[in-house]
Amino acid sequence: MNQFATCRDAKEFLVVRILDEAQREGVSLSEVERKMLYFSETGWAPPDIAETSRRFDSEYDQPEYETKIAQLIGNAREGARKENQQEYDAWSDAVSTLSKEDHYLLVMIQQASGGESQGRDLLRLWATGFAIVLGLLFLIYIAGVIR
Repeated sequence: MNQFATCRDAKEFLVVRILDEAQREGVSLSEVERKMLYFSETGWAPPDIAETSRRFDSEYDQPEYETKIAQLIGNAREGARKENQQEYDAWSDAVSTLSKEDHYLLVMIQQASGGESQGRDLLRLWATGFAIVLGLLFLIYIAGVIR
Protein backbone atom coordinates (compact mmCIF):
# COMPACT_ATOMS: atom_id res chain seq x y z
CA MET A 1 0.00 0.00 0.00
CA ASN A 2 1.35 3.40 -0.99
CA GLN A 3 1.87 5.73 1.96
CA PHE A 4 1.60 9.02 0.02
CA ALA A 5 -1.86 10.46 -0.54
CA THR A 6 -0.77 13.15 -2.98
CA CYS A 7 2.06 13.90 -5.38
CA ARG A 8 2.87 16.93 -3.27
CA ASP A 9 3.40 14.72 -0.20
CA ALA A 10 5.60 12.38 -2.23
CA LYS A 11 7.60 15.27 -3.66
CA GLU A 12 8.10 16.81 -0.22
CA PHE A 13 9.40 13.48 1.07
CA LEU A 14 11.88 13.15 -1.79
CA VAL A 15 13.08 16.75 -1.69
CA VAL A 16 13.77 16.57 2.05
CA ARG A 17 15.81 13.38 1.52
CA ILE A 18 17.77 14.97 -1.34
CA LEU A 19 18.51 18.11 0.69
CA ASP A 20 19.56 15.99 3.68
CA GLU A 21 21.94 14.04 1.43
CA ALA A 22 23.38 17.26 0.01
CA GLN A 23 24.05 18.48 3.53
CA ARG A 24 25.61 15.13 4.52
CA GLU A 25 27.92 15.26 1.50
CA GLY A 26 28.72 18.96 1.81
CA VAL A 27 27.16 19.74 -1.57
CA SER A 28 25.86 23.29 -1.68
CA LEU A 29 22.60 23.97 -3.46
CA SER A 30 21.49 27.49 -4.22
CA GLU A 31 17.96 28.64 -3.56
CA VAL A 32 17.19 28.30 -7.28
CA GLU A 33 18.59 24.76 -7.35
CA ARG A 34 16.52 23.80 -4.31
CA LYS A 35 13.35 25.30 -5.77
CA MET A 36 13.89 23.51 -9.09
CA LEU A 37 13.46 20.22 -7.25
CA TYR A 38 9.77 21.23 -7.08
CA PHE A 39 9.42 22.18 -10.76
CA SER A 40 6.43 20.86 -12.67
CA GLU A 41 4.51 22.30 -15.59
CA THR A 42 1.37 20.33 -14.74
CA GLY A 43 1.59 19.22 -11.09
CA TRP A 44 1.88 21.11 -7.84
CA ALA A 45 4.79 23.56 -7.63
CA PRO A 46 5.50 26.68 -5.56
CA PRO A 47 3.80 29.85 -6.79
CA ASP A 48 7.05 31.45 -7.97
CA ILE A 49 8.23 28.42 -9.94
CA ALA A 50 7.91 30.15 -13.35
CA GLU A 51 10.34 32.90 -12.27
CA THR A 52 12.61 30.31 -10.68
CA SER A 53 12.61 28.33 -13.92
CA ARG A 54 13.52 31.43 -15.96
CA ARG A 55 16.42 32.19 -13.62
CA PHE A 56 17.55 28.57 -13.73
CA ASP A 57 17.49 28.51 -17.55
CA SER A 58 19.59 31.66 -17.80
CA GLU A 59 22.04 31.10 -14.93
CA TYR A 60 22.60 27.33 -14.62
CA ASP A 61 23.92 24.46 -16.68
CA GLN A 62 21.00 22.02 -16.83
CA PRO A 63 22.96 18.80 -17.53
CA GLU A 64 25.42 19.63 -14.75
CA TYR A 65 22.56 20.29 -12.32
CA GLU A 66 20.77 17.08 -13.29
CA THR A 67 23.94 15.06 -12.82
CA LYS A 68 24.56 16.61 -9.39
CA ILE A 69 21.00 15.94 -8.22
CA ALA A 70 20.95 12.43 -9.71
CA GLN A 71 24.13 11.64 -7.76
CA LEU A 72 22.54 12.87 -4.54
CA ILE A 73 19.40 10.84 -5.25
CA GLY A 74 21.39 7.70 -5.94
CA ASN A 75 23.46 8.09 -2.77
CA ALA A 76 20.45 8.87 -0.58
CA ARG A 77 18.44 5.97 -1.94
CA GLU A 78 21.36 3.57 -1.64
CA GLY A 79 21.92 4.68 1.94
CA ALA A 80 18.27 4.03 2.71
CA ARG A 81 18.48 0.60 1.05
CA LYS A 82 21.43 -0.38 3.22
CA GLU A 83 20.31 1.17 6.51
CA ASN A 84 16.53 1.38 6.69
CA GLN A 85 14.19 -0.84 4.69
CA GLN A 86 11.13 1.26 5.62
CA GLU A 87 12.84 4.40 4.34
CA TYR A 88 13.82 2.59 1.13
CA ASP A 89 10.25 1.37 0.65
CA ALA A 90 9.04 4.95 1.19
CA TRP A 91 11.36 6.10 -1.62
CA SER A 92 9.71 3.57 -3.96
CA ASP A 93 6.24 4.65 -2.86
CA ALA A 94 7.09 8.33 -3.34
CA VAL A 95 8.49 7.74 -6.83
CA SER A 96 5.46 5.65 -7.75
CA THR A 97 3.11 8.39 -6.58
CA LEU A 98 5.08 11.14 -8.30
CA SER A 99 5.08 9.14 -11.54
CA LYS A 100 1.35 9.76 -11.89
CA GLU A 101 2.15 13.33 -12.97
CA ASP A 102 4.85 15.17 -14.87
CA HIS A 103 7.61 16.41 -12.53
CA TYR A 104 11.16 17.52 -13.34
CA LEU A 105 12.41 15.59 -10.32
CA LEU A 106 11.48 12.34 -12.12
CA VAL A 107 14.08 13.11 -14.82
CA MET A 108 16.83 13.07 -12.21
CA ILE A 109 15.39 10.05 -10.42
CA GLN A 110 15.47 8.21 -13.74
CA GLN A 111 19.09 9.28 -14.27
CA ALA A 112 19.98 8.07 -10.79
CA SER A 113 18.55 4.62 -11.44
CA GLY A 114 19.64 4.53 -15.09
CA GLY A 115 23.07 3.15 -14.34
CA GLU A 116 21.59 0.18 -12.52
CA SER A 117 19.13 -0.71 -15.26
CA GLN A 118 21.68 -0.14 -18.05
CA GLY A 119 24.08 -2.54 -16.36
CA ARG A 120 21.38 -5.18 -16.02
CA ASP A 121 20.29 -4.65 -19.62
CA LEU A 122 23.85 -5.07 -20.88
CA LEU A 123 24.28 -8.24 -18.84
CA ARG A 124 21.03 -9.65 -20.25
CA LEU A 125 22.15 -8.77 -23.78
CA TRP A 126 25.46 -10.57 -23.33
CA ALA A 127 23.78 -13.60 -21.75
CA THR A 128 21.24 -13.81 -24.57
CA GLY A 129 23.96 -13.53 -27.21
CA PHE A 130 26.01 -16.20 -25.48
CA ALA A 131 22.99 -18.52 -25.28
CA ILE A 132 22.28 -18.04 -29.00
CA VAL A 133 25.90 -18.82 -29.94
CA LEU A 134 25.86 -21.95 -27.76
CA GLY A 135 22.57 -23.03 -29.32
CA LEU A 136 23.95 -22.60 -32.84
CA LEU A 137 27.13 -24.51 -31.96
CA PHE A 138 25.01 -27.30 -30.52
CA LEU A 139 22.92 -27.47 -33.72
CA ILE A 140 26.09 -27.59 -35.85
CA TYR A 141 27.46 -30.38 -33.67
CA ILE A 142 24.20 -32.37 -33.91
CA ALA A 143 24.08 -31.87 -37.69
CA GLY A 144 27.67 -33.22 -37.94
CA VAL A 145 26.90 -36.25 -35.76
CA ILE A 146 23.77 -37.19 -37.74
CA ARG A 147 25.62 -37.36 -41.09
